[in-house]
This record gives sequence, C-alpha cells and structure tokens, in this order.
Amino acid sequence: MEMGGIHLGLIPDGNRRWARLHGLPPVEGHKRGAQVMEEFLRWCLEEDRIGELSVYGLSTENLQKRSPQELRCLYGLMQDYFRKLLDSEEIYEYEVRVRVFGRYYRLPDSVVRLIRELMSATRHHSKRFVNILVAYGAQDELLHSVRSLAYSLMRGRLGRVTEEALRRHLWVGRPLDLVIRTGGDHRLSNFLLYQAAYAELIFVDKYWPDFTREDFQRCLEQFERAQRRMGGDQPEYV
Repeated sequence: MEMGGIHLGLIPDGNRRWARLHGLPPVEGHKRGAQVMEEFLRWCLEEDRIGELSVYGLSTENLQKRSPQELRCLYGLMQDYFRKLLDSEEIYEYEVRVRVFGRYYRLPDSVVRLIRELMSATRHHSKRFVNILVAYGAQDELLHSVRSLAYSLMRGRLGRVTEEALRRHLWVGRPLDLVIRTGGDHRLSNFLLYQAAYAELIFVDKYWPDFTREDFQRCLEQFERAQRRMGGDQPEYV
C-alpha cells in the first residue's frame, strides 16, 4: 500500500434489481442508491485509513444502454449529488479534493457546469481525494493514455515509455488497494483495470441500496486480514 492511506475503489451495483425486487420503477432504486452513496462518503471520511476513493458513477455502456427516461433520472440525481458536495461542510472540513474523470462532457450542460464548479472549488485540497468516474470505461482510459504518450514521444517531451510515464497519463494515477463491488456479480466491468492489477477484490452479495455501514466495516476487516496474511512475504513481480 502506498502512503496516503487506502485507495478504495467502489462499484455500487444493483440499484435497478433492488427496485425490481421491491416492485418499484428503476428510478426509485437509483434514488435509494444515491442516498446510500451520501452515507458511504461520510463513512469513508470518518475512516482515517482511507485516503482516496474512486467511485464508478456511470459507465460508457450505461450511456448507450439505458433508456432516455432513465438517463434523465440519473442526470438529475447526479446534479443533486454534485450540488450537495459543493455545499457540503465535510468536503471543506476534511479538505477533500473532488475530481471527475471520463467523457463527462457528454452529459447535459447543467451537470457539466456543476462538475467543473465542484472541481474548481476543491482544487487546492490535498488531504483526501474522491474520484467520480462518469461516462467512464477503463479501456477508453488506457486508449487515452497511450495516445497521450504517443503525442509526447512525437513532440520530444518523453524519452521512452515506462510504467511511471504511463501512470502519469492515466486519469487516475494511483493503484487501487481495495475494490468493493455490490450486487452479486464477480467482475470489474471495465472499472480501473490497470489500477486494480494487484488490488484486493471483495464482492458483496447485496444490492447497493441495501449496503450498510456494518457491511463496509466487514469489507475493511477482510482487507486488513488479507494484508496481514501477505505480511512481508509479498511476491516480487518482474
């Protein structure tokens, strides 16, 4: 683990299935999921162990597959969430820098304006980091990184391609220590693939709207047990 505390990745899956299970329209699942996300951020800020949080907010696949009605609901919830972050006392108390990565310019202008305002308002914070991935796909991020490296090589700004150079061109530069995914599926679904190479993966068989602080604590305990088992005998990868 690098300095600065745990870098935690979150894939909050299962909103639509939760709504279906309860006989509700998808919008109600997304609303409940947004409430849990607000609570989850608070739990993370209260955990000194967590220095950085990267959340899968909306994938590129979601943009293509969701109905216009559902997307309008998601955009509205995003707008409300970003506004709450902008006005949150905790963001300033804990000196959290909020960054949004992905092709978020594809979202409605009202959402994009809030995103840029939020990133600008927190740009000088450096104690904690929250990365929100919107209109994001890890393969798209890697393609962007390779293109940026190629451009730097052509302009003579880069002597050679190294792992460090590649990481500098990624949207999220720091490797993940732990990834939590809810919803029962056991895959990364195009989430920070490069950064998750050596992360501990914990899959929770609960839909995101049912995720509790007790579940969160169990995930952290499982991660700590895994770290103790590895100890000083971690393999050297070449």
